[in-house]
Amino acid sequence: MQLKHISLLNYKNIRQAELEFEPGINCFVGNNGAGKTNLLDSIYYISFCKSYFNPIDSQLICHDEEFFVIQAQYEIQNQDEEFYAALRKNRKKQFKRNKKEYSRLSDHIGLLPLVMISPGDERLISDGSDQRRKFIDGVVSQYNKSYLASILRYNRCLTQRNALLKSAK
Repeated sequence: MQLKHISLLNYKNIRQAELEFEPGINCFVGNNGAGKTNLLDSIYYISFCKSYFNPIDSQLICHDEEFFVIQAQYEIQNQDEEFYAALRKNRKKQFKRNKKEYSRLSDHIGLLPLVMISPGDERLISDGSDQRRKFIDGVVSQYNKSYLASILRYNRCLTQRNALLKSAK
C-alpha cells in the first residue's frame, strides 16, 4: 500500500495544497508553522476519520472558512483507490471511498493502516496503563474489525453506565 497523492483544502493552517508521494521515504522540510505536522495530521485523519491532535473536528477548519476537504489517492494491491473526507461547519463529516459514501465510519477503519508516533508518546511509558491500552486498541482495531466493534460497544456501555450512575445521585 502506498499513498500516492493528497489534496488539502482549508485544513488547519493549510489553505490549499497538492502533494505527490514517491515510493519509499518522503521528507517534509519547512519553517516552524509551515504546516508539516498538519500535513501528517491530515494523513492520519484520512486513515482514522479523526485528527491525532485535536478531538474537535470543527477546529480543523481554516480560520474564516466554512469547510475543509481532504482527498487522497492510495495504491492498494496494485489498484488505485480514492478517499475523500470533508467537514462543513455544523454538519456531519463525510467520508467516501471511490466516490461511495460510507454508511458507518467504522467500515473505513483499517483500510489505511497507520501508526502515528509523536514526541508526546513518551507518555506511553511514563503515564498509566490507560495511555498504553488506548494506543494498543488503536493499532489492533485496524486489523480486527470485530475488536473495533467490541471497543465501540464497550465505550458506549461505559458512557451509559456513567450517565446512569450520575443521574442516580
